[in-house]
Order: sequence, then C-alpha cells, then structure tokens
Amino acid sequence: MARMRGRTWAWAWAWATAAACGPGTATERDVDAATEGASDSDGGEEGAADADADPDVGEETEADEGEEDGSAEDAGRRPYGDPCTSGDECAGRFCIDASLDASFVDGYCSALFCDVTFPGACGTEAVCFDTEVYPPLCAKTCETDADCRPPDYVCVGTCIPDDFTAALDRPGILTGGETDVADFVAAVDDDRMMRRVRVLAGEEAWDGPTGPVTIRSRADAHPDHELAADFLEAELAALGWTVARLEFGAGLTNLEVEIPGTDPGLAPVLVTAHWDSTATDTTGWDAAADAAPGAVDNASGVAVALEVATILADAGTTPPERTVRIVLFDAEETGLQGSEEFVAGLTGDIACAVNTDMIGWTAEPTAGRFWYVFDEGSRAWAELGVEAIELFVPGARPITTDYGDAGYSDSASFWAAGRCAVGINCWPRELSNHTVDDTSAAFEPIFHDVARASLAGAAGWLYGGGGL
Repeated sequence: MARMRGRTWAWAWAWATAAACGPGTATERDVDAATEGASDSDGGEEGAADADADPDVGEETEADEGEEDGSAEDAGRRPYGDPCTSGDECAGRFCIDASLDASFVDGYCSALFCDVTFPGACGTEAVCFDTEVYPPLCAKTCETDADCRPPDYVCVGTCIPDDFTAALDRPGILTGGETDVADFVAAVDDDRMMRRVRVLAGEEAWDGPTGPVTIRSRADAHPDHELAADFLEAELAALGWTVARLEFGAGLTNLEVEIPGTDPGLAPVLVTAHWDSTATDTTGWDAAADAAPGAVDNASGVAVALEVATILADAGTTPPERTVRIVLFDAEETGLQGSEEFVAGLTGDIACAVNTDMIGWTAEPTAGRFWYVFDEGSRAWAELGVEAIELFVPGARPITTDYGDAGYSDSASFWAAGRCAVGINCWPRELSNHTVDDTSAAFEPIFHDVARASLAGAAGWLYGGGGL
C-alpha cells in the first residue's frame, strides 16, 4: 500500500496538537502529560508568573494562550470526546475546534501525543494510534457509538468524526443470485491463497520452467521482480486463462486476464490488486539487492484476485453474466504507476472495480474491522457489495467510508478518472509494513474474513448486479 497522501482526520489531530501545544517537542512534553494526567500548559504556567509581575502581561497571555492554559483544576475538566470551547476545559488535554481545523465544527477534547514504546502512555481510556507520518496520538477507546459524543463522533474502536465514515444503504436487489454467491464464497480455499502468499513472499520455492526458484523481492529494481511476474502469469495460465502482459515505463508490467461473461452487453467487473513490494522502512534497505517479502502488502490482495480466477476456472462454478477482468498492477508502491497507466488506457465502460490491498492484519484503533472505501460515483455498486458481504460473510465487519485517503491505494486512480471503484484494506498498518519483516508470520485470522468479504462483494456484483 502506498503512503497516504493529503490530510487525513488523524493527521489533522496531529497538526492541531502541534498548534495547541506550542513550542517544544511533542515527545518531551506530551508523554509526561499523557502519563501523569498533567496539563500541556507550559505557556499557562509562564503566563501565571507573568501575571503576578505585570497585570497587563497577564491579560495578554490569557487572551493569546487561552487554549494552552492548563491552570484549571483537573477535577473540573471534561474527558476525551466531550464538547469544549477552550483547552482549559479538557482534562489534561487540549481542545480541537474550527480555529485549529475547519473540519471540526464543534470543539472536541482530544488526547496528546503518546509514545508507542512506553506502556500506559495513553492512560486507561485511550490507545496509541499510529498516524504513519506524524507522531502517534492517544485516541479514546470505545465499543459502541454511545461511548463517543453523539452525533458528531462514531465508534470504530476509537471515537472518530462521523464525517469520516459514510453509511451505505442495503439495496435489497441481490435477488436470484444468492445461491451462486454462496457457492462462490464456499469455494474459497485458505490453503491455496496462503501458498501463493508464501511463494510471492519468498518463503516457498516456485517450481518454474527451469526448476525451483525463490522470489526474494518484487521491488521493481530487484532482479526477482521479473520472476514474480512470471510466477503470476504461470498461475493464471495454468487455470486456462490467456494472460496479457501490459508493459510500460522502465521494466514495469501489469498483468490482465479477461474471463468472458454470458452477456457481452453488460459492462465488466474488475478485480484488482498490486503485486509489487517494498521494504523502504528497513534501515539501509537496498531495493536492488535486499529482500522485500511484502506478504501482507500486498501478496494478500493478489491472493484474493487469483482466487477469483481460480474459482471461475472450475467447471462447477456458475458462469457469471458479467465479464470479469483480473488486473494485477505493478509499481503501486512507487506512486500508483501501474493503476494510473491502466486506467489512462481504459476504453469503454466498466461496471466497477474492487481493489484489495493489505488485508492480512488488524491494528488499533480498528482492531477486528476493515475499511470498505468508495466515492460518490461508486455508491450504488458499493451498496450491492456490502450487502453481499453482510449476507454471506456475517463475521466480517466493514467500516464503510467515502474518505478516499483511508488506506490510500490503486482505487484512487479509478476515482481520479471518474471510474467506479471500491477499495478494501486493513488500516492502519502494522510496524512490519514496508519492512523485511512483512512475512506470512505477520498474518492474523482477520485475513480469512476479509478475503472472503472481498470475494463475496465481487460475487455479488457478478451474480446480483444485472440491474445496475
């Protein structure tokens, strides 16, 4: 998965925290505040001292630094998630409001930065949320929306602004294809998917045309990059499908298979994932020489796409009405290059694309959940897909959102071109992401639910989307 661009809600918290805390490093000042329940009020204490010496200075400090003033008694302060108008109302925390971030119409008492290496840094009411780019934040834990401040904040493990999630209707149009979707999901083979993950991650040899070989990396600068493309082509060809190698740039390759539907008049469904890998977060990593297993990111998503091709190759599978195009993108990790190249060359209509990226683990604050991301132009297909997920993979727990930066990936290339797409991912990322430790050992049980959810959503489109 590519690093997220733009400003996410968590990044906005980080910016607001930095603004509210004033000068000095967040790590030095805020861990103390989070662990001791103290105020982030260096400026407030200085202001009190100045007020004793000079009343005019004291008045100026109160006006200018009201949000940083921590001199009020903790007993009178409000907990995480409560409304506020200034920082002195929040229990050892600060107030985010429209003056700090325009997306927060109402003030919201938030936590300070936390230290992931310091146990209890967020106290007992919060967890440490890794924003990937900015220092981590403490976020209030919750189990239901009632634990947050309604109606402005909702619970997805931690309280987040409700405009970050987006409800999807369940259209009730999946009729007549239920048996086919159920059979499709029942045909999913965990061992088959994990074998492909292990081969792509270099943990299991591939018996290639010249004998057993190991894929150590799928980074575009590595000599095994081409070997990985050969493996993917071989897997698809062995199923009886014709594979197109779409070369572009300097040694980059997208792979595509088209599986004809029974009604050529219907626009095709696309099932996509990126197949390249990286380990840029490993100190001293050399893209041309070192391993980049990329098991979760994104052999997990590739395994889902290959599973669709495998199930549809089975003679016992009901042929779908819609044509299916399996597309595996190269160079996602270096700026969505593969998907941008592919989308730029698209001609004719498509129904929608489902892109699966990084689905092998689960992390706070969304533990046990996964993101189901769409844009407004994709809403109808997203509704049908999530309806199929809830019907046929009831253990899966999608968080539906139209916030495109939630797990930024190749679906963004479709949205930018006005094409329909839904992205499925598990975010935030684990510390092993983009390192040499992203192996199959990093996989967690959620992979099996999210893989089936991805496949159920795609099957819902194939067998129940004729009316869209």
